[in-house]
Amino acid sequence: MAYQGVYRYVDLDIDYQYFDGITSEFTGQYIQFVNGSDQASIFLDDFLSLRNDLIYYKKIRSRGNWASRLRVAAAFGNEDSPFAPFTLDNQLNIRGVGNTVDRGTAAIVLNTEYRHTFYERNWFVLQGNAFVDAGSWRNPGGDFSELFDGSTARVYPGVGIRFIHKRIFNAVFRLDYGFGLTKNATNGIVFGIGQYF
Repeated sequence: MAYQGVYRYVDLDIDYQYFDGITSEFTGQYIQFVNGSDQASIFLDDFLSLRNDLIYYKKIRSRGNWASRLRVAAAFGNEDSPFAPFTLDNQLNIRGVGNTVDRGTAAIVLNTEYRHTFYERNWFVLQGNAFVDAGSWRNPGGDFSELFDGSTARVYPGVGIRFIHKRIFNAVFRLDYGFGLTKNATNGIVFGIGQYF
């Protein structure tokens, strides 16, 4: 069983592809495993998961937009479980890293990017971006110190392009390429719909 609560604060000015202001979303959930005949249930503990996403947007002159997201997350009660709730993944937090590369019981992730409109005509917008995604995880069974000692840190700068339909809200086709800078890093292309954050 899962019990979840969400609190969202939004103070944004939106002008088509340009955003200015802040949003914050806090999510707390308690996961309770009910004992049954499933043998795997002996490995599962009840746990509390907390996550907050703080996003800041700033319009820069007539064609630029700076966007940053800070995600802080932690789980309590399942530190030794192999089923950690937070994942390191292209589509969720660090572009270029791959699909579900790692899992953790705590995370700190900072995404920042500059978006620039290169072409705008009627309903169509072509936008480019340059970004840096960085994060750190606490491994299952690990200490909170892992978040700060650099052992699990990942840093991925990159560039991307956006094709935007102005008359359909959030109709954004995005393509990003991230370059890994940290140990055992990979590079990769990320496709998606909507802005990354």
